[in-house]
Amino acid sequence: MSYVDQLLGRDEQILYVARQHLFVLIVSILAELGQIALLVAAGVISNNAFSRGRTTPVIGNLTASNLILLVCVIISVIVMISGFIDYLRWNTEQYIVTDRRVIQVRGILNKQVIDSSLEKINDVALRQTLFGRMMNFGTVEILTASDEGVNVMDRIEGPLDFKKAMLDAKHNHERGYGYLDSQGYQGQAPRPTMSSGDIQRTLEELATLRERGILSSDEFEAKKRELLSRI
Repeated sequence: MSYVDQLLGRDEQILYVARQHLFVLIVSILAELGQIALLVAAGVISNNAFSRGRTTPVIGNLTASNLILLVCVIISVIVMISGFIDYLRWNTEQYIVTDRRVIQVRGILNKQVIDSSLEKINDVALRQTLFGRMMNFGTVEILTASDEGVNVMDRIEGPLDFKKAMLDAKHNHERGYGYLDSQGYQGQAPRPTMSSGDIQRTLEELATLRERGILSSDEFEAKKRELLSRI
C-alpha cells in the first residue's frame, strides 16, 4: 500500500493526481549540470596552470594542482547527488483531488501533508505566464477558511485540468452525488425525499458527468437507482 493510499478515509476515492511540471525538474537538472561543467573546467584549468610551476606537495603526495582538481571533483559529485535528490523530491511531491478534499504530499523520507476540505474551499486562483501557457504549467492557489488561509501548488502540470477537477469535486460534494456512496455509515441521518423535478435535474447533471467521463456507467446507474429510491 502506497503512502497516499494510507491517507485515504473510508470509501474515499482519488479523482485527479498532479505533480510539478517536468520542466521544473529539467531546469533544475540543467542548472546543476552547468555547475558541474564549470567546476570540472575550473579544475582542469587550475591543474594545468599549477602544473607548469613548482610541484611541491601540499598535503601528502598531493600537489596544489591535484588538490584543486580533487576539490572540484568532490564538489561535482555533491552537485550530482543534489540533482538526484531533486528528482526524488519531484517524483514524491503530489497534488491529489479526492471526492472529499485536496491533498498535498511533500517529502522523500519526512512527509508533509496538507489537506484542504472541499467544503472549506472559498476560492481558487490560477497564475500562468505566457511560457507557462505554452508548456502547460502554472500555479494554483486554494483560498480556504482554515487558519493557513492559502494553499499553494507551484508550477503544476495541467493547472486548468486540476482546477476543473477540483471545482467539479466541490460541486458534486456540495450536492451529495459525488463518487461517494455514503450508505453504510453508522449514525447517518435518513435521506430526505426529493421531488420528481429535483430528481430529473440531478439525473441530467449526472448524465453530463457521465458523458464527460467523470462518472462511469456503473456509477451513474447506481446513483440513478439511489435517487429513484427517494421518491
